[in-house]
Amino acid sequence: MKLNLPILDALEDSENILIAGCGGGFDVFCGLPVYFTLREMGKNVHLANYSFSPVGIVAHYCNTVTLESTLLEGATADIPDELQLGYYPEGYLSRWFKDVDGNPTTVWMFAKVGPAMLLKLYQQLIDHLKIDAIVLFDGGIDSLMIGDEMGAGTLLEDTISLTAVQSLDVPVKLLGCLGFGAELEVAHNNALDNMAALAKEGAFLGSCALTQQMPVYEKYESASKYVWEQPDHHKSQINMRVVSAVNGHSGNYHMYDDYMPRPVFVSPLMSLYWFYDATAVIKRSLLADVIRPTRTIEDAFAATIHFRKQMMDKAREHRPLPY
Repeated sequence: MKLNLPILDALEDSENILIAGCGGGFDVFCGLPVYFTLREMGKNVHLANYSFSPVGIVAHYCNTVTLESTLLEGATADIPDELQLGYYPEGYLSRWFKDVDGNPTTVWMFAKVGPAMLLKLYQQLIDHLKIDAIVLFDGGIDSLMIGDEMGAGTLLEDTISLTAVQSLDVPVKLLGCLGFGAELEVAHNNALDNMAALAKEGAFLGSCALTQQMPVYEKYESASKYVWEQPDHHKSQINMRVVSAVNGHSGNYHMYDDYMPRPVFVSPLMSLYWFYDATAVIKRSLLADVIRPTRTIEDAFAATIHFRKQMMDKAREHRPLPY
């Protein structure tokens, strides 16, 4: 069974495609089934992530490919055995590619910076890899939040990536969201309103589901578990819920009982991809222009806090869904 991607027409003429996690953490893993699908089609596909890893530290101790020292590094499978890194998903994903998939792969890491600096780093990577299409991936849907919502989740990191990519001269720029309902802090009534607004604009490009029968899903699950089960390594709340949903679990289900077992509600909705025109998404953002000039994550965060305080009196309410 193949993944029925609705974005294949948009990528038909693209030769060098960048799959990039836009919200940090394990977001790049959400793009793996699409990466494998495009790779099987003969496309040149690359992986990158807006990284929460300590990029400078891992570059010092591990073998990386440097484009901009401590800011844009390519994680490789070469991790010293004596190191037990509690947070290095890009490096261990690269090692999965080498040891399990048999295809050594560099996973590029953008340091956690503001959009002005991230734009320059993206441009370096695009020039280096000759990228002609970017597909950003978000674990969850807070990348669709525009900034006036109660329960906007961790929208800052996603907005930083979308803002940087908006300014790039790349023909195709898409956004994929996976794991609707997996973010416990998000007001999903507001998310659905935003999704409806994007559909009205013609910016919604379609949806599709992951199933157990798909080889590309099996690889995604294998890679995810490989990284999560490294000694003392962090796990991904979003991707664990996606995997649980695809495997037929629902309700308050936890893959790893000893890992932050707060109540959750796993549902089949978490197995769905939602694809959008990334430019249309960021044009709706009220936060983008506020943070656009910032170069550091600290300045972007400070600008966001100030903006959110100004929005409190007119923020859209967090309401339960009427189901």
